[in-house]
Amino acid sequence: MTEKTLIGLIFSISIIGVLAELFSYKIILLAYRPLIAFLILCLYWITSKERNILFFITTFFLLLTSIFIISESQFFLIMGMAGIILHRISLIVYIIKLNKVKDFKPVIIAIIPFLFVFSYFLSITDGIPEGSYYALLVQNILVSILGGVILSNYFMNEDTNTPWLSIFGVLSVALYFTVFIEKLFLNNLPQTFFRPLGMILYVTSYFAFFKFVIDTERINAATKEDIE
Repeated sequence: MTEKTLIGLIFSISIIGVLAELFSYKIILLAYRPLIAFLILCLYWITSKERNILFFITTFFLLLTSIFIISESQFFLIMGMAGIILHRISLIVYIIKLNKVKDFKPVIIAIIPFLFVFSYFLSITDGIPEGSYYALLVQNILVSILGGVILSNYFMNEDTNTPWLSIFGVLSVALYFTVFIEKLFLNNLPQTFFRPLGMILYVTSYFAFFKFVIDTERINAATKEDIE
């Protein structure tokens, strides 16, 4: 498949996924997230010249998590939670490596507002499932670190910055915020627009991440050629 064909397929499936959520077609919903993750892997494979192993590791954890959370088994839900934690850790490491971050003081400063907001929402909710508090706390910390890394990069690396990283940051934080609100504050209410919105944010955020990686690889390659 060509790059344009895969991109068209990803967004076509996304439209079907949103409609499936609106009309509760569960069979389609079960395959949606794993299929999107797999297609993004394929898109990177045919587009990138570097084919960095960290991209495959990061997206592979996302793919595994998407499969594990399909089951309602407690074991698979725990595995899914572990998978998303590993996914976010590898995501943070990969972004730091791509952007060649050396000064972490701006990153630490940028983390604080994200950590404050998510900690506040965690402290005021009464709907936390039993045994999930510490897992949510870890998730809050990792998303805050991710947001801090992206926000500090926006201000500190203006010369080599690609707008796709900022777009990914906004969309991924919005996705986590959407899921956080739905699961902890609206879990006793009927289906809302949050789930279709979550699907849109999911595919657009990881497509933005793919574009960021490709753009950064091209910038780094061009910089290396200029040095040589």
